[in-house]
Amino acid sequence: MLEALAPEIARARDVLDVGCGNGAYLTKFVAAPGNRTVTGVDLSFEMLLSARSRAGARCRLLRANVAHLPFKAESFDLVFASHVLQFIADDELDGVVAELARRVRPGGMLMATGRRGESARQMMSAFIGPDRWPEFRQMIFRRTMRRETNDLKDRFQQAFAKAGLSVEERAAPFTVDWPGVEEWLRIRWTPLIPADERDRADAMIAELGRAAASQTFTMRELLILGRRNA
Repeated sequence: MLEALAPEIARARDVLDVGCGNGAYLTKFVAAPGNRTVTGVDLSFEMLLSARSRAGARCRLLRANVAHLPFKAESFDLVFASHVLQFIADDELDGVVAELARRVRPGGMLMATGRRGESARQMMSAFIGPDRWPEFRQMIFRRTMRRETNDLKDRFQQAFAKAGLSVEERAAPFTVDWPGVEEWLRIRWTPLIPADERDRADAMIAELGRAAASQTFTMRELLILGRRNA
């Protein structure tokens, strides 16, 4: 996905990965051509430990809430939020986007994913079958079902515009294998499942993995880009 942001990453002196999870993107920001400082923020202490193990000492890691970031205004050239805004309540979205936008320098960019990984869900539905998919979807993705009918892309764009950013879209094709899909499920979704239901969720993911283990999938991620004018 970061290939679609290569020009912005190359120019960025300071990058912030909000909701950095286990550091998968942090390592790519650090390894990209050019010199920059990279900072990762996440609410989960466990995810930050995983990110530290993956990225080592090559970046700064902090535990913080996306709605109350411990950084001065205009601290970063690129603020990256992959699958973060999808978890923000509708009535809090404008405030969170404004909080992120305040950290962007003039000429810099705020980037967010615009959908919930629909191509990944379509892939999982095909493998698990139409009879089992409703049960799987209810178990794994229940936290977003209430907002499933909303057009998040337009809602995110509106929030970006309210924050004073010039908005554009960019499609980012990428290829992923089953371990990558499983990692996405376990990092972003299973922590939201009640503890007494996680064994059942784990069994469902294992079942899906047996069907999809040898497969490689080409998907498309929609990126919402908000540029702060210089």
